[in-house]
Amino acid sequence: MPRKSLGVRKYLRERAGRPAVWVILDGSNEVSTGCPAEDVAGADRALEQYLARRHKPDFRKGEPETVAVADVMLYYVEEHADSTKNPKLIGYHMLRLNPFFGGKMVSEVDAKACRDYRKLRQSGQIGPRPVQESTARRELETLQSALNFAYDEKKLLYPVKLNLGKKAPARVRYLSRTEVARLIGGALGYVPAYCDVVTRQPGGWCRMHRPQYHVARFILICLYTGTRHDATLKLRWQRTNSAGGWIDLDDEILYRKADGEAETNKRRPPLRIPLRLLNHLHIWRKQSISGPIEYNGEMIAKMKTGFNNARDRAGLGRDVVPHVLRHTCATWLLNAGETIWDVAGFLGTSEKVIRDTYGHHSTGSKEAAKSRFRGR
Repeated sequence: MPRKSLGVRKYLRERAGRPAVWVILDGSNEVSTGCPAEDVAGADRALEQYLARRHKPDFRKGEPETVAVADVMLYYVEEHADSTKNPKLIGYHMLRLNPFFGGKMVSEVDAKACRDYRKLRQSGQIGPRPVQESTARRELETLQSALNFAYDEKKLLYPVKLNLGKKAPARVRYLSRTEVARLIGGALGYVPAYCDVVTRQPGGWCRMHRPQYHVARFILICLYTGTRHDATLKLRWQRTNSAGGWIDLDDEILYRKADGEAETNKRRPPLRIPLRLLNHLHIWRKQSISGPIEYNGEMIAKMKTGFNNARDRAGLGRDVVPHVLRHTCATWLLNAGETIWDVAGFLGTSEKVIRDTYGHHSTGSKEAAKSRFRGR
């Protein structure tokens, strides 16, 4: 019985006396990419280009038994990926999905196939290293989007539903006021001088590193406005910014997205600048040129190294990521007695998300119920 084809994939070819090189295996054909072993990204691009040149999608009559999954994924990449927010991520997912699903027909993508894919990804048999179940699930979500797109484009006769697996629980980590103070201190270069032997809390802060003011500004903006990571980094002082939002200090309004920018599921409505942040912004406006999150006169694209340094100096765990600041903002608002409706409008999300994720912090209804049982 012939061995089942593994589909088109990249492979590190190692030969005696010669350096290892990435090649593309397509059945009995082998095509060299010219990329050495350390150039994994170049090999991925070569594989993506090879798949694009290999053939054009053929959907025939649209019956799932006759349509290859590889054709569905290729059609999705060619016709829709560029219009999404992160086309590079879609291409990365396709490179992981293709070795397993590329040689299958759409009708073969059942619950067992999805379970097998998640197990192989988690064990590291697909891809360069093992991944979490949530990562494998996101890749299957990309495949589900490709199948949905093919159905919407009349390429499939009926929609195909995938078994994506269990969704990871929502993050509920948020910071206390003491932790926020430590985080900002870490961004400004402070580290604890000692640790209390009873409470195990750091104390006696002293400055041991160069202050990273752009990190402290990022923390305060995310904390007081609940704006997401990417939207905060794109904020500018002038309205002419086409990449993201801008800060209107005259009318005291923060616009999270640029004029004419398409709205996505992650809504970014404008909001009144909180008073505690407004004074900071007036000072930062005099100290920067383009926007508040500025380093050496240039805007930064990703807040990773600086934030991680501040977190480590503050003695906080790796579960503290920039998105935790948004959770902290929502939690503090609810603890202060704000309604779920107001918090949802402030953050630019739905009331259901606020209720499901942070509802246990809301005290408004509890206080109202408490007052009804007063008296004899």
